[in-house]
Amino acid sequence: MRRLAILLCLGLASFKQAAVAATPPSIFELQTNVGTITFKVDYTKAPISANNFYKYIQSGFYKNTLFHRSIKGFVVQGGGYSRFDGKLKTTLATIVNESNNGLSNKTGTIAMARTSDPNSATSQFFVNLTDNLFLDYASASSPGYAVFGSVIDGMDVVGKIANSATYNDLPFTGFPSLVYIQNVFSSYALNSNVSLTRITLNGSGTVTSSPAGLNCGTACVLSQPVLGKVILTATPISGFSFTGWTGDCQGFNRTITLDTLKGNHNCMATFTKDSTVAQ
Repeated sequence: MRRLAILLCLGLASFKQAAVAATPPSIFELQTNVGTITFKVDYTKAPISANNFYKYIQSGFYKNTLFHRSIKGFVVQGGGYSRFDGKLKTTLATIVNESNNGLSNKTGTIAMARTSDPNSATSQFFVNLTDNLFLDYASASSPGYAVFGSVIDGMDVVGKIANSATYNDLPFTGFPSLVYIQNVFSSYALNSNVSLTRITLNGSGTVTSSPAGLNCGTACVLSQPVLGKVILTATPISGFSFTGWTGDCQGFNRTITLDTLKGNHNCMATFTKDSTVAQ
């Protein structure tokens, strides 16, 4: 009987773990080259759009895609064009428009972009820069755009994108101020008592931290209580030079200081191979 009880407990624990694993995360930190935008999606009111968004995140689709549309006082839009050649990436099938879900295109909400066909949305999304209520569902003949979440942190970064340029035409790669997604991090909840410093390395070098705990090979994360400062130092290997920080870290100094009271930091350190001159 005791063995059966233990097995039942183990089975219940496994069931609970499976249930948690089956529940998709609702919070996504989109690390761009100018900072992080944190989204929270609504699986209850917008299950089609939210799950569609998560599928693209799971596949790594959004990495190195542009925020290709920036119209001040209206929206910033991204999630479809490659930053390398400005061309549309191959997407999954289109989804049904669920704009009649009670969510409104208010400032800071995210919605699915589409063509004139209401059911044509794929990967692209936009962030509303103001209350664009005229984009809401009005009727079957005026279906609007499906809101599926909102920005919970990083509207200052959205503002940087909106103020960097106003563009809406191909080719997108010709703009020096283009903003693109470097990484996406998923979670079930944000812990206000813990600060995460996530570092990705581009090129050959290392990043160390003070307080100690961060020693990067390719990518790493330092988790610490929200107490104060963390100092990062980027060191290139022989034959490479450090060429700058992007993401939530900005600048060209190898050593920078971050304030953990401001929450998570998602950064990229870039090291470029030194050019050689033929003798």
